[in-house]
Amino acid sequence: MTERIPREFIQQLLNRVDLIELIDNRVPLRKKTGQNFFACCPFHDEKSASFSVSQAKQFYYCFGCGAHGNAIDFLMQYDRLSFPESIEALAKQVGVEVPKEIRNNDKREENFDALYDLMGEISKYYQKELRQAEGAINYLKNRGITGEIAKKFEIGVASPGWDHVLKTFEKDKQHLSTLGMLIKKDDGGYYDRFRDRIMFPILDRQGRTIGFGGRIIDQGEPKYLNSPETPIFQKGHELYGLYQALQANRQLQRALIVEGYMDVIALFQLGITYSVATLGTATTATHIKKLLRYTSDILFCFDGDKAGRTAAWRALLVTLPVMQDGLQVRFMFLPEGEDPDTLVRKEGKTVFEQRIQKAMPLSDFFFQTIAEQADLTSADGRARFIKLSKEHLDTLPQGMFKDIMFEELAKKARLSSDHFTTPKARVKATQRPTQNQTASPLQLAMTLLIQNPQLIEHLAEPIPVLDIQEFSIFCKIVEILKIEPKLTTGALLEHWRDQEESQMIAKLAQVEHLIPIAGIQNEFIDSLKRLKKLARAQKIEKMLSLAAISGLSDQEKQDLSALIQEDKG
Repeated sequence: MTERIPREFIQQLLNRVDLIELIDNRVPLRKKTGQNFFACCPFHDEKSASFSVSQAKQFYYCFGCGAHGNAIDFLMQYDRLSFPESIEALAKQVGVEVPKEIRNNDKREENFDALYDLMGEISKYYQKELRQAEGAINYLKNRGITGEIAKKFEIGVASPGWDHVLKTFEKDKQHLSTLGMLIKKDDGGYYDRFRDRIMFPILDRQGRTIGFGGRIIDQGEPKYLNSPETPIFQKGHELYGLYQALQANRQLQRALIVEGYMDVIALFQLGITYSVATLGTATTATHIKKLLRYTSDILFCFDGDKAGRTAAWRALLVTLPVMQDGLQVRFMFLPEGEDPDTLVRKEGKTVFEQRIQKAMPLSDFFFQTIAEQADLTSADGRARFIKLSKEHLDTLPQGMFKDIMFEELAKKARLSSDHFTTPKARVKATQRPTQNQTASPLQLAMTLLIQNPQLIEHLAEPIPVLDIQEFSIFCKIVEILKIEPKLTTGALLEHWRDQEESQMIAKLAQVEHLIPIAGIQNEFIDSLKRLKKLARAQKIEKMLSLAAISGLSDQEKQDLSALIQEDKG
C-alpha cells in the first residue's frame, strides 16, 4: 500500500494560502506595478526587479531566469523542500492536517517505493562495508578524499566476491534484478554486478538512492561501471552531485558540468560546491532543463584536446534548442593532461575559479567552431559559413538571444542583418511579454482562460476540433476547469507539475494581452467564435483535398456545400 496526498486537498490548500504573504516573509515585495508585486529575483543575481508575483493568479514568474510556479513551487525552490515537505509546510501554516489516501490498487507506485527503499538499504550496506575495507580507505585517502566528504556523498565499497549483495538481500532477489544490482548467469543463477569497487550512490532530487557508480580499486576494466537503466533510474535524466549542490547552496548561482564522480567530490571538498557530472553519457536536453530550474548560469568543463572539443560541440548542439533569454552558457577547456580533480588540487579554489571567470561564452565557441570549417576570406567560404551556422541557429527558440546570434552571423559574414529574418516582436528579460489581438485565436483563448479561469463559465458549446499542435493542451485546460471552475492560475498550473507543458502555460500566465479588464469576457467569447470559424475552414480544406485526390460521395458533397455556405455566413 502507498500513501498519496489527495489532489483535491492540494487544490484546496493552494486556494487557502496567500502567495504574497508567503513570499513577502522571505523576499520583501516592495514594488507594485499594476496588479502585480515585483522584487529582485531570489533565484538568480540581478539588479532590476524582474520577479513578479500576482495576488489574483496566486502565481510568480521571473522574466530574467524563468523561475515560476505556485506556493508549492516557491517552497521547493526557495526553502529546498521536497514536494511532500512543501505540502506539509503549507498545511501547517494554515492550520490543517495533510490527509493521506491509501491506494491498494496502485501496484506500480507500491513497487517503486519498495525499489527506493531497497536501494537505500544497499547504499547503507556499502557504507558499512567501507569502514572495514582497508584497501578502499587507503585508496580514498590517496585520492585526497576526507572522511567528512566521503560521508556527505555516502561513499561505500563493494567488497571482492560474487554474491555479497545477493546473499545479504536474498529475500529481495527479484527487486535486486529489476534494479540492475544482479547479473543473470547462463545457467539461470545470479551474481553481483558490482564487485571490488568504490561505490558512489547516485541520488535524486529528494535524496533517494536511485543508482550507483562503481570505480575499480586496483587494475581492471571497465574503470567505471554504472547502474543500468531501471524503472527509477535513467542516465539521461540524472546528474551526479546535484542533490549535494542544492543542499549546500540556498541559491545555485551557477552549475559546472564535469565528467567524473571524483571531479565533483574533489571540487566540493575544496569549496566549489556547484559542480555536477553526467553519468557515463553525453549531456542531454533533459539535463539542461533540470539545471534551469535552479540556475541561469551553466558551465561545461572539458579537456582541451580534440576529443574534449568534440564533446563540447555536442553539448552546445543539445543546448541550443533549450536556450532562453537570460541564460548564460559557457565552455571551460582544461590544460592537456589535467582533469578538474587534479587541477583544483594543484591550483586551489581561487585560481580554478579564475579559470571559470574566463570561460568561453557559447556564442564565441559556436562561431569559432563553425569558422574552422569555412574560409571567411572568400565569398564561397562565407556562404558556407552562413549555411553551417544557420542550420544550427534555426533550432534556437524565438527571443533576444536568437536575434543577437543572427546579427553576429551577419556581421561575421559581412552582410546586412536584413538578410536574416527573425520575429520582430521582442521581449526584454525584465519586461512583461505582450500579446495583442494579432495572436492566433487559440493562443489568445488559452492565455485568457489560464489567466482568468472563471471564463470557463462562458464556454457552453463543445470545443471545435482543430488541427493545431497546442489544441490538446487547450482541451485539457477546459476539461480541468469544467470540473474545478474556481481554480486560480497557480492551482491550475499544478496539474502540469513535472510535465514539459508547464513552461508554456507559465509563460502564457504572464503574457500582457493589452485587453482592458472590462473587455476580457467579450474578447474570450470572440476568440471562441474565431476558433469555430478556423475549425470549419480546416475541415473545408481537408474535404477539398480529398475531392481532388479521390472524389467525394454525394453526402460528402452536400456536407461540403453546407460548410461553405455556413462559412460565408
